[in-house]
Amino acid sequence: MTQSLRSYGLMLKWQALSKKPILALTLVVQVMIATGFIFGLGFFYREITPDTAKFITTGAPTIILMTVGLVLVPQIVAMARTEGTFDYIWSLPIPRLVYVAADATIWVLIALPGLVLALVIGAIRYNFGLEISPLVIPAVLLISATGMFLGYSIAHGAPRPEMANLATQVIVFAIMLFSPVMYPIEQLPDWMAAIHRVLPVKYMADLSRGTLTDMDVNLGLAFGVVGAWCLAGFIITYALVQRRR
Repeated sequence: MTQSLRSYGLMLKWQALSKKPILALTLVVQVMIATGFIFGLGFFYREITPDTAKFITTGAPTIILMTVGLVLVPQIVAMARTEGTFDYIWSLPIPRLVYVAADATIWVLIALPGLVLALVIGAIRYNFGLEISPLVIPAVLLISATGMFLGYSIAHGAPRPEMANLATQVIVFAIMLFSPVMYPIEQLPDWMAAIHRVLPVKYMADLSRGTLTDMDVNLGLAFGVVGAWCLAGFIITYALVQRRR
C-alpha cells in the first residue's frame, strides 16, 4: 500500500510536468466553456423560468465533467498511443492503475475551476440561490470517476487511436444536443427517453441538480445508476490496461 501511494505521488508529479504545456490552455478553455454555456444557452429561451435557470446552471458543470472524461481523456490517450508514449509508460515498474489514477486526478483538478465558475455565474446571471448539499462532493467525484473510466475504456478499447477520436466526436455531439442535461427528459421522444433511462448521462445531471438546487430528484436512484456505470467502467478499464502491452 505504501509503495502504491509513493508511486501515485511520483506519477502525479510526472503527469503534471508532462502535461504542463497544455494544462494552462486546457484550464482557459474550460473556463470559456463554462461561461459560454451559461450565457449562450440563455439565448435559446424567450423566457428563463426558475427551473430553466437551474437546468442551465447545473447542466453546465455536468457537461464540463462529462466532456473531460468522455472526450478529452480519450483524445489525449489516443494521441499518446499514436506517439508510442504508452510503450514507455507501461514499461515503468508501477501498477498501471496507479498511472490511470494520477492521470484522472490531474484532469479532475483542471475541470474544477470551470465547474465552480459555471455555478457562480449561473446563480448571479439568473438570480437564484444555490442550495448546496454535503452530498455534492461525492456526487462530483462519482460523475468524474464514471466519465473517466468510460473514457479510458473507449481510449484503450478502440482497435485504433483514430477510432477513439471519432467516437469522442459522436459522444460530444450526442451529449450537447440529445441528452437531458440542459432540459427535462420529458422533452425527448419516448424512445430516446427510454434509452437515457438506461444510460448514465441523465443520472449524472440528476446528481448535480439534486445536490446543488432544491429540484425534486431521486438521488438514491441517481447514485445507484451512476455508481453501477462507474463500477462497470472500472472493471473494463482494469481489464484493458492489464491486457495492453
